[in-house]
Amino acid sequence: MDAGTLITILVIALVVVVLLFLLRAAEVSRRRPKLRPLAPDASDRYASEWDEVEAKFVDSPEQALREAEALVMSVLRERGHPLTERDLPQEVKRAHRLGYASKDKTEGMRQALLQYRVVMERMVGPENQARREQRKRELA
Repeated sequence: MDAGTLITILVIALVVVVLLFLLRAAEVSRRRPKLRPLAPDASDRYASEWDEVEAKFVDSPEQALREAEALVMSVLRERGHPLTERDLPQEVKRAHRLGYASKDKTEGMRQALLQYRVVMERMVGPENQARREQRKRELA
């Protein structure tokens, strides 16, 4: 085999690899759902409900975890996320696994709640501290 043939084979292989990467990237971007923004009052409501879920965790971790999962799924649904197993955020899948299959049940539930919090913060948006303090004062 001469050098010209070898170079041709290498160039073809390189083109195939690049095309495979481009196809994979296009597939991933197609699967990423286009989410609707939440109305400000919905954001406030979800943030308030999340605060209640976190407050329940100390006294009733299993109930708080079930409510956290339901709340996360609710906000995903409202934003237009396809709720198929394949399309769920990795944190939701990880939280479900941690919450129900962890050897140290309490620690697993705590870690699961933290995973759900990541999703809530990403879906509801970071809440400014002044608004959070105002809501806490309204509850008091």
